[in-house]
Amino acid sequence: MKYFLLFISAALLLTLVLYLRKPSQDSFEAPKTDYLPIQFMVSKDAALMGVVNNLAYYGFVKDESALEYALIHSEDNYSGREGAITLENGNTINTQATYTLSQNMDVWQIANILLNEGKEVSCQNGCPDGLFYPELLPGGELAPTIAEKYSWVETYADCVESIGHDGGQLSSEQYYEKTGIRSCISPDGREFTPSP
Repeated sequence: MKYFLLFISAALLLTLVLYLRKPSQDSFEAPKTDYLPIQFMVSKDAALMGVVNNLAYYGFVKDESALEYALIHSEDNYSGREGAITLENGNTINTQATYTLSQNMDVWQIANILLNEGKEVSCQNGCPDGLFYPELLPGGELAPTIAEKYSWVETYADCVESIGHDGGQLSSEQYYEKTGIRSCISPDGREFTPSP
């Protein structure tokens, strides 16, 4: 009888611990509605914590632990390639791969894509910069395009001020000596000359 009570107590305690470890139902839901698909890049040296942290930081999941739970409790239909991130239950997320995700997906959909739908990226000529295409700001809003970022550039003086942030260029002194024209190309590719 004593062992039976110990067994029942241990079983109840284990059930309670497992229940408390599972994230709330709300944390499994999609953070947004009607949002466009984004390409998410998992780099060669990525780790599970980095993937999960980035998806939470950029607004794809409400709760990191909910995504971790879904990754472990979802079916992985394909064995990972060499260098894949291997989870504690053997599920894998391929590295050097892109995944099409959206912020209107719940964590189960995201887990399924991460486990089963990565498209291999060849990095022979260097891997793409950034994690997301199109680029995102923290929280998940789309980053402004370069044209939107430099829409304030309307004059030669503005153009000179914009140089160096994301590119742009002033004409050389040799060009000025040959042509008598000074020009500035803004980071978004527009050309300006000083007003006469």
